[in-house]
Amino acid sequence: MIGRTVLQYELVEKIGAGGMGEVYKARDTRLNRFVAMKVMTAGGPGDPDAAEDRRLRFIQEAQAVSALNHPNIITIYDVVNDGATHFMVVEYVDGRTLRELIPKGGLPIPLVIQYAAQMADALAAAHAAGIIHRDLKPANVMVTANGWVKVLDFGLAKLIDWTQSDPDAATVTLQPSPMTIQGTLLGTVNYMSPEQAEGKRVDARSDIFSFGALLYEMITGQAAFRGDSVVSTLSAVLRDQVRPVRELVPEVPAELERIIGVCLKKDPEQRVQSMAEVRDALNTLRLQMDSGVLSGIPRAPARRRGMMPVIIAAVLAIALAGGSYFGWAHRPRPASPSEPPRAAAVTPATPPASAGILTNADVSAMSANKVAPAVIIGQIHASKTDFDLSPAQLIALTQSGVPADVIAAMRDPQGTPPPTPTPAAPASFILDDGLAIRLNLAEDIPTDATEGDPVRFKVASDVRVDDTVVIKKGASAVGAIVDAPKKKLLVLGGKMTFRIDRVDAVDGQKVSLRALPAKREGVASKRPLDSGTGTGKKPKDVAATAGTAYIGYVDGTKTLVLKK
Repeated sequence: MIGRTVLQYELVEKIGAGGMGEVYKARDTRLNRFVAMKVMTAGGPGDPDAAEDRRLRFIQEAQAVSALNHPNIITIYDVVNDGATHFMVVEYVDGRTLRELIPKGGLPIPLVIQYAAQMADALAAAHAAGIIHRDLKPANVMVTANGWVKVLDFGLAKLIDWTQSDPDAATVTLQPSPMTIQGTLLGTVNYMSPEQAEGKRVDARSDIFSFGALLYEMITGQAAFRGDSVVSTLSAVLRDQVRPVRELVPEVPAELERIIGVCLKKDPEQRVQSMAEVRDALNTLRLQMDSGVLSGIPRAPARRRGMMPVIIAAVLAIALAGGSYFGWAHRPRPASPSEPPRAAAVTPATPPASAGILTNADVSAMSANKVAPAVIIGQIHASKTDFDLSPAQLIALTQSGVPADVIAAMRDPQGTPPPTPTPAAPASFILDDGLAIRLNLAEDIPTDATEGDPVRFKVASDVRVDDTVVIKKGASAVGAIVDAPKKKLLVLGGKMTFRIDRVDAVDGQKVSLRALPAKREGVASKRPLDSGTGTGKKPKDVAATAGTAYIGYVDGTKTLVLKK
């Protein structure tokens, strides 16, 4: 490729390689500037399906990155081709990846906060644009020479759509997302979310888990989840709790430790729910650091030795960086006494997480740990193997629950993983305006409740459309107090009123509700709190008891889109 010219781009040197292709430094002869050009590598010979899969993923990465405009996200300039060879033209950055920067004892806490806040801001912007990264790891985050963070490599990005602009709505894939495992997920199992490792549907909270694992490593210098093999590493991701940060870094601020903890919850529902919340918490810590609140944090001399000149330069440069843009990738520089040599700013080719040889026992263990079959197949195709496929062993594999497609991959370990099947088309269901939904009060409402206080309900029975449950029994609904007469008025017959706002439908969708059967122009949709029917004697200080029955009504015709 060296010396080759593609349109106005002259390739001058190779600066790196990754799972999706090689990266070259090139001169844009038209604008007289350097750029980086990512070249899509060809698939295996005689394998048109694999080649098409790689081409689709290459184009998807370009689409994902071009949809974003953020100083902490790599900028794409163009996608060009020269015959059958495709090139992605991106900015040229002078820096090093976090993989190179994180020392054995971890980075100093001020730098961790500086870098993490920028990363969180970049991911929050990507999520707001409907893009999930899905491959966040130290090799995909670069820090420039003056301390500016760049998030790289959206090759596995998932394009999503927020239903009716509702941030709580479920994600829907806008286009089939190619997911050939070989060369992309290898070496990243340490940073996978549990739901990604199990092959489940993922959303932005998967990136939050990966961010927590990366933040843990930045502080401690150790991977949050690690094992002697792929099997043990995936098992740790799925089941093990990380070693407390404070045991490794006693001086870590309590709030920073809390942020890591809520990011690394196994259950997505228990994690912090948006990267914007993480960003805001980190920015608060950053302000405390700048104001001197965190300035007294000690760091063991062994961790700072040899890094202090770099740390001082980076912290000073951050204040001057502003919103400047930089290029992606760079050439290695000569080493100086205070700074190790820099490497190419691209994702290096990463070996499998296990350097050993995969055996029948490894495959059975991964299957028993409920690792997604696609992940197991990816490891088989990219690892050295020593499988025993005798009839007796095949029977044992089947009896231990190993899927048939995994066994097929064991028969042909050098083959190509099957492409991800196209997801089934979603089904649509219509809820008519005024449809009645039975509700029960979820908790007591006190007589001293005030205007605006929440009123919570549980759905009393399934709501079905064409024999399909669209709102499940037990789903949550919420409203609020509208009028809250003083206690003396209650004695005189004053009425506390409430409204009903919305109910949770399946797949995380929301349905607007009202408290009255019909819409009334200019009249608030509210009703007396004690108009339902309850059981038992009501306590003196309770206006309505839990279990009281009410009816909510669908407010406006609503179309629900459900996965089949």
